[in-house]
Amino acid sequence: MIKEVFLNLDRCTDKNISMSKKFPKAIRISATEGKTQTFESILPYKADLTWRDPHKGRRLTQGEVGCTLSHIKTWKLCCLLEEPLIVFEDDIEVLNVNYQQKVEQYSEYDFLYLGYKDMEGECKKINEDLKLPKFTYWTCGYYITPKVAQVLLDYCLNNPIIPADEVVPAILNIQRNTSLNQGHQFKIASFTNPLVQPITGAFDNSDTEQSPIWAEFDFRIVSCGTDETKMSKNISDIDINLGKGVDWEGGTMEGPGGGQKINLMKQYLSSVPDSTIIMFIDGYDTFLAASREEILDRYLSFNKDIVFSAEKICWPDPKMADLHPLTHTKCRYLNSGTYIGTVRALKSLFSDPIKNHEDDQLYVQQAFLSNKYDVVLDVESYIFFCLSSAENDVLVDSKFIVNKASNCTTCVIHGNGGGKTKEFFDTLYKKWNKLEVTPLDKDILCIPNLVTKEWCAALIQACEDKNKWHQLPNDIVPGQEIRLNSLNSKSFRHDFHTEYKAVIVPALERYWPKLKANNIRDLFVIKYCEKNQAALPLHHDMSMISMAIKLNDDYSGGSLNFPRQNVTNDSLNIGDAIIWPAQVTHPHESLKLEKGVKYSLVVWTGRSKEEGEFYESK
Repeated sequence: MIKEVFLNLDRCTDKNISMSKKFPKAIRISATEGKTQTFESILPYKADLTWRDPHKGRRLTQGEVGCTLSHIKTWKLCCLLEEPLIVFEDDIEVLNVNYQQKVEQYSEYDFLYLGYKDMEGECKKINEDLKLPKFTYWTCGYYITPKVAQVLLDYCLNNPIIPADEVVPAILNIQRNTSLNQGHQFKIASFTNPLVQPITGAFDNSDTEQSPIWAEFDFRIVSCGTDETKMSKNISDIDINLGKGVDWEGGTMEGPGGGQKINLMKQYLSSVPDSTIIMFIDGYDTFLAASREEILDRYLSFNKDIVFSAEKICWPDPKMADLHPLTHTKCRYLNSGTYIGTVRALKSLFSDPIKNHEDDQLYVQQAFLSNKYDVVLDVESYIFFCLSSAENDVLVDSKFIVNKASNCTTCVIHGNGGGKTKEFFDTLYKKWNKLEVTPLDKDILCIPNLVTKEWCAALIQACEDKNKWHQLPNDIVPGQEIRLNSLNSKSFRHDFHTEYKAVIVPALERYWPKLKANNIRDLFVIKYCEKNQAALPLHHDMSMISMAIKLNDDYSGGSLNFPRQNVTNDSLNIGDAIIWPAQVTHPHESLKLEKGVKYSLVVWTGRSKEEGEFYESK
């Protein structure tokens, strides 16, 4: 009698009982639980990170790794005993009770499939019992000799692990992927009428099919920025900056250009293993809103070699818009500023030459539209969210940034686009990262870089274009002021109100836990100059919380001074905000301006929740 073994996971006690009844003389082999394995624990074996299921396109699962490792145990036993074995998996049923006699009748064969699934049509008949197999799936039941078992062991030791029902055909020289065939000439057959088969529903809850992807990936985040001072939003998340120490020849990025990014990436890829997964993010306008593990899981779920971000505008050549495939979202066009893929696939995609000054996005769009590569666009922002023309689609909650248009949480934010988008991107970054305040005194706070220098300069220009500086009537501490709600452009008021609700209020309420900040009561720019008004006397404000943002610094004197606390705003930079409780304890003054013109954005908050924003009567 040929020895029988069956593979069974320790946790599947019901299957153990069932198999022990069906095969009372069989040896139980404890199967390997793929979900609990790591790349260290399976050494000296390693998983094939480039493997793709030929039907579903997915990568190797944890269950498939465990299954192959389990069969390796049976092959080792076969070689150790130096005799053939009949191997069963634990989810089969017997179709021929005389299976032992049938196998013994043909024991001169090196390998026999007892249960199988033919994948390539009709097979050549050997005799009434046997046929010559073509490419065959399933390892639910088979007869194996030490000769074949040893070759299988040698192959798995010297090659990355693939699913068991893919590696066995490779050794038997019947793999449909002929590049995997090893050229051995074993005597093999399948029983014309299978002797065993998987039980009904065997694949419904199969670990090989349903378990997560084997995630033993070398995953690297790469960016490109020649000025790392502009990379504060992502520098701590990236593994390598391709632009560090590089003389930039890729243009200003205000128009077509950026080919140098591709060339720097090509150079880097040449030194990295093909199975490595690379995520590229632009240097100056991206940040991560999810963990590396989440990003990798989402990438693997695409079942594609490369995933590029998608945006609403076809740039740089609008004529290529109609060439892009139709999608169920408005994000239809490839954006090259963020992408993720394997080194092997990226090498292939970037194989054509590009000059440093040529446009990287046009280059990649042309490659994508050639349909030569396994590339997909992330049209739902499942990984990458391009903000250009999508600012109104953004929703931020306590755990996620969401693309409302696709109702999809996202992982990487890309502030591609013009000045308005860049401003929105900066605000979103602060909101997501829960901007913290810095105390200058116990209750005088600073928020660094609350607004950008460009925004400050634009606000000054808008006020000067209006040129309606004036004092409010009956103001006991009058200043030369212009309210933001009176400007021709409503964007400044809108931007700041958005910033106030999204960024400032949460930061203040974290610092002052009992504070319930009210809405903005007054929002105005005050101007100091030697000719009209050079100072402001000591006073309190009519607000709960007051704030002043330094809009420029090309002047001397004019310090905002808190004599009781011995604090000034002299150390603040353009765009920094100073914040204080406005009544009783914090009288303040603007000291005399000595030279130049000083501008400040002043914010008063309501003293009650009913108090609305002040508008001047016309």
